[in-house]
Amino acid sequence: MATWRRHLPWLAPTASSLLLFTAFLPGQFAWAGFTWAIPLALWSATEPSWKTWRRATGLAALITWSIILIWLRHVYPPLGWLGWIIVSSYCALYLFTWLLALRWIFPTLGGRNWAYRLLAIMGLAGLWIGLEALRGWALTGFGWLPLAASQVSNPVMLSLCEVTGQLGLSGAVILGNLAVARWIRRQIVERRDVSGPQNILTGLTPEVYLGFAPVALAFAIHVEFRLSLINSIDTTHDLRVAAVQTDVDPNAKWDSQRLSEQLESLRELTRDAGRTKPDFILLPEAAIAVLPLRHPGYLATLRDLSQETGCPIVLGALEERKEEYANAIAAVGPEGVIGLPYAKRHLVPFGEYVPLADWLPLRKVVPISRDCLRGMSATPILLSTRAGDTVILGPLVCYEDVFPELARDHALAGADVLVVLTNDAWYGRELGAWQHAAHSSLLAAATRLPVVRCGNAGWSGSMDTLGRGTPVLREGTVYFQGGFELPSVSYNTQRRETPTFWVRHGDWITPPSIALFALAVLMRRRLKISPVSTQTPS
Repeated sequence: MATWRRHLPWLAPTASSLLLFTAFLPGQFAWAGFTWAIPLALWSATEPSWKTWRRATGLAALITWSIILIWLRHVYPPLGWLGWIIVSSYCALYLFTWLLALRWIFPTLGGRNWAYRLLAIMGLAGLWIGLEALRGWALTGFGWLPLAASQVSNPVMLSLCEVTGQLGLSGAVILGNLAVARWIRRQIVERRDVSGPQNILTGLTPEVYLGFAPVALAFAIHVEFRLSLINSIDTTHDLRVAAVQTDVDPNAKWDSQRLSEQLESLRELTRDAGRTKPDFILLPEAAIAVLPLRHPGYLATLRDLSQETGCPIVLGALEERKEEYANAIAAVGPEGVIGLPYAKRHLVPFGEYVPLADWLPLRKVVPISRDCLRGMSATPILLSTRAGDTVILGPLVCYEDVFPELARDHALAGADVLVVLTNDAWYGRELGAWQHAAHSSLLAAATRLPVVRCGNAGWSGSMDTLGRGTPVLREGTVYFQGGFELPSVSYNTQRRETPTFWVRHGDWITPPSIALFALAVLMRRRLKISPVSTQTPS
């Protein structure tokens, strides 16, 4: 037993780190999201010293996020290596903060009444929600891979996003982890000295019922939405979308000497995509980076391609606005630009602008001298389909799908479909593109709007209204060059008038979650609770 305890500082954090990393891998690993915190919760209940706990969990948090974000090293090296170290450490700090709270609260649950136990685990889940909300806002926000992203292969749990948003789903997953850990703790430790007949049912605790209540709610929402899809078939429209992956090195995109080569490739790939007879064709973010959208030659090329393919071209482009430029999404038809382009609203620090540039000796990593102009509104794009229907697109540029409030703005403005254009080639050919795509699945589930995505090189595909993502693969990979049709999607015009609860109310769950954690802290301090490991819960 002594040998086992000596290894716990490494076994528990290692197991949790592996499970958390596994939860974010592409595939059927939603179960890992519901189990990753169990080893650490059980270890915390043994009351390890604070020194040991801080060292083990701090290192585990840092290693976990360093592995998850290893692709950052590809972003404009060697600066990408520095960014990887800084951002990994920053994200690890949030995880480490929650683990400190876990060590402080979880060991006190043994032998306590059910009211305190329920409040305590709800408080820990509330803290997780609060920390994710803070990470998505502080320092311009980096809400990359919320715990909710572990459920992108689980459309039942994704249904919870319709009501609570991704923050609520993250909290539900943490609540499930803590409930299972409490059940295991009771079965192995807290009931071993209890006399009389025992079985698994007598070992159930109120925490288990609470922990899996969100699962039951998600199932009910999922069934109700499935039924609503059947009942709203008269207002549902099919949409055919094609896309182009240019697969150009992100640094080479800015090389004016390769402009002719890039334009010729774009023409051929767009023609290939047009042969599928889509309603519109997507080109990636900054499809041709060295030419602004309204450059006469470039615009003429896009108009000709629209005429030849018989459908509009929706593309990412740089739009000059006075002395600045906007990273925009625009639609181009045979007559020119359709409506107003959408300008990116959430800019990437050091990529599209430099924070505190007048005081800090820093520069952008993207090879363009001017700062990007931030868009101010959720400008929709209205297009006509081949069937004569009008579809309203809600555009998002690359990193913007990490910020749910931007998609919510589009849903409130009446969007039928969300469009995400990216340049995931910055991430190399590893897991970055898959991680990025997970955010679009969360948006689809929260808004009940389908999402179509197109990347320069990376994850191009679609998400249906259940949040299920289907990428286009060639030879088993998302990294290739080509023009192709995306998996078909359907949109429901009823969503313009009947948005989801989350779209109507936003991240309403954050304030009560923080209040629950504050209440749990207050009760622990006022009752002067100390860990009790051997008593039987009431």
